[in-house]
Amino acid sequence: MKKFLITLLMTGLPGAAPAADFADLQRLDARQALAAGNPGAPAVEKWGVSYQLDGMLNIREGRIILNTPDGRLFTLQMDPVLARTYDGSVVAVEGRVMQADDRDVLKVEAISTYTPPVNPEAAAYDPLQRRARVLSDEDARMQVENVRWHKNKPGEFDWTTAAVRPSFIKDIYLIKQPFPPEALAAHSLLLFTFERGGLTDAGGKEAYGLVLSIEAHLKQGQAYDPLAGMKNSFNIIWTLSTWEDYSRRSVQVMNKRLIPYKLASFSAPQKSWLVRETLRQTGVNRDGEFYNTVTNNCTNNLLILMNRALPESRRIPMWDVPYSVYNISATMPVFVPGYLQDKGLLGPELPEVTLSNLNLPLP
Repeated sequence: MKKFLITLLMTGLPGAAPAADFADLQRLDARQALAAGNPGAPAVEKWGVSYQLDGMLNIREGRIILNTPDGRLFTLQMDPVLARTYDGSVVAVEGRVMQADDRDVLKVEAISTYTPPVNPEAAAYDPLQRRARVLSDEDARMQVENVRWHKNKPGEFDWTTAAVRPSFIKDIYLIKQPFPPEALAAHSLLLFTFERGGLTDAGGKEAYGLVLSIEAHLKQGQAYDPLAGMKNSFNIIWTLSTWEDYSRRSVQVMNKRLIPYKLASFSAPQKSWLVRETLRQTGVNRDGEFYNTVTNNCTNNLLILMNRALPESRRIPMWDVPYSVYNISATMPVFVPGYLQDKGLLGPELPEVTLSNLNLPLP
């Protein structure tokens, strides 16, 4: 087990975090890092994603149900005697689900009668972040709302409803975006490239590729902190943008580095299915779900998506020790490329995206 676990930490946003944060985390071993978000608690169980939700609690034929105001249903795993005291009441619940694609059962860690806030504040979030929504999911074409679409000038964009044809998929890339200190930290994202006609905006204009970036949902003026990211400090957001928008913004505007790796050993049907499943998972309502530096971040969720397209025998284990220690090779961007290459799921490192090749197709 790698003892320096969090020295290779990602941000959850394609930006820098203070080097001191990484020095603090470097002193933690794997088990300590996972417990850092809950001091004094026993080892973190195999429930990797934290939630904070309000809703109506009802007991139906022995099943404890939470119905949220936006219509989502969760089965609560909790003491049935305690649940009966809240039956028919509006409650505030804190708990965990297994992972980003397994959210049906919520293991309750705290529950109380819901008290409405006296003066609720409408938070202003980063204007580059907006939750995508799947409007239609047909065999030939999917329509997705809130895709960040490039304009002619780098850094300028529109939000559009995009048409995506999964069968037109060409290649899929894992992109690593290092940031200072580069020996310790990076952000990860997926890029889907398409044949002509595979990705168009509402006006029929084409784009080369679609980027999925999973990030901490930041309020305007808020900065990401990796230690705080283990303490339910940030909600999570899955964002979609064109490659033209993401790459130009990164390389030309923000002076960031982008290092691509092409997915290997995925058949054409698997790649097409992965496009469709990625859009479906991106469109999930994740209100109340927290970003976590280790167990629910920009990188491990990409591998969870890959697992959904792979046969069981080739899936990536997300826990080194079940119910105890997370698989750091599946969650830290500096480890992940080599780990996936060893499993035959990722090709070699490709030339870095720079100003000179920015507008060229990836190899």
